[in-house]
Amino acid sequence: MKNDKFRLIVMAILAVLVLGTAILYFIYRKETNSGALVPFLIPVILVMFMIFFIKRRYKDVKEGMPMEDERSKKVIMQASAASFQFSLYWLLVISWFEPFFARTLFGVEKLDASQTVGGAISGMAIFFFIFWLYYDKKGKLI
Repeated sequence: MKNDKFRLIVMAILAVLVLGTAILYFIYRKETNSGALVPFLIPVILVMFMIFFIKRRYKDVKEGMPMEDERSKKVIMQASAASFQFSLYWLLVISWFEPFFARTLFGVEKLDASQTVGGAISGMAIFFFIFWLYYDKKGKLI
């Protein structure tokens, strides 16, 4: 129980540090196009998911429940399996429509490696969160 609270505090501190770093990056960036927002939005999206997760886990720990039980481990396992499969298709979509994303988001002809990786990671995080919500709300898990 005490270990769970400590883990939640560490997660909250890390989320705040990531958000602070993203804000500092946004303030001191040199680019002005709309694509310069992507490196800022990725950590912000991840931190929003973490805040949701931390609040939920804190409520459970406060009620005396363990932070991780068999069901929560199964939910995470199924969500990660499904998000992995969808992430492969997401990477395929990025590669097929790379000129479209480059023109629309960044106003350039081709995406560079950091832009592609950032889009891939943010898509993977969003897929995982969606599947985690789905499996967590689902009654019986297989």
